[in-house]
Amino acid sequence: MTPLRDIRESLPPAGAFVPRVAVIDLDGTTIDYRQQLHPRVRDAVRSVAARIPVIVATGRMYRSALTWAEELGVHEPLVCYQGAMVRDTPRQDGSPGRTIFEQPLRVVPARRALHIAREQNWHFQAYQNDELLCEQDRPEARLYSHISGVNFRLVPDLEPLLERGTTKAACVIEDPAEVDRASALMAHELAGSARVTRSNPEFVEILDPGVSKAVGCAIVCQQLGYSLAEAVAIGDAPNDVELLTAAGYSVAVASSRPEVLAAADATCAPPEEGGVADVLEALGLL
Repeated sequence: MTPLRDIRESLPPAGAFVPRVAVIDLDGTTIDYRQQLHPRVRDAVRSVAARIPVIVATGRMYRSALTWAEELGVHEPLVCYQGAMVRDTPRQDGSPGRTIFEQPLRVVPARRALHIAREQNWHFQAYQNDELLCEQDRPEARLYSHISGVNFRLVPDLEPLLERGTTKAACVIEDPAEVDRASALMAHELAGSARVTRSNPEFVEILDPGVSKAVGCAIVCQQLGYSLAEAVAIGDAPNDVELLTAAGYSVAVASSRPEVLAAADATCAPPEEGGVADVLEALGLL
């Protein structure tokens, strides 16, 4: 594959693409893995969001994503849980945002994923009503809680809760080699019944097979009167591939995995260097 050029050096032909919408991933793209937001990125996104729709598309829970959306001045519906939920931001009167779309993981693959995780001693967690649920107080649960800013609730047995549905499921594993093994095993065992993807380096995420950020963002774009073909999308992880492929112009963080770079038109610097701001500036949105 021919190496992609940095967005600051490789723009669409003059007049060929003018974004009407901007779609940004959070972790590893807009904020770094230390949970820090570069001031230049914050200011750039706020400026753009005041003039055109900006959509946050993330694997995070709704309330976890909402904190960052508010910091960034984003008011469009949030695409959360890798696209398994699309939900409005709260209204000006303080009333909660309505859920526009939600497609939970079905019971049978959710239960099978739980059994695999137990057999392999991988930390497993589920999500109901925007609440984080797990069976054990493990370091992995605390890691996820720290990253997301959401406390977990311990339950004695997740299996009966899965009967009522889970927005997604996830394993949190700190050993990179074991993350790769978990991704491969889950994908093999759940083939056809669930989608297994990666977001943060420690996370293996399990979703309904019809769910993706592209699906969620298309719903928001349609509500706003646009299409994804009119959007610039910026991401860094395998869970962004469908979105980057569907967008009119796509940018991947330069350190992304090969399959992510293959879906992009250009690259940008990592979040600690202000890459998202570079993209917005290079495309004439600032």
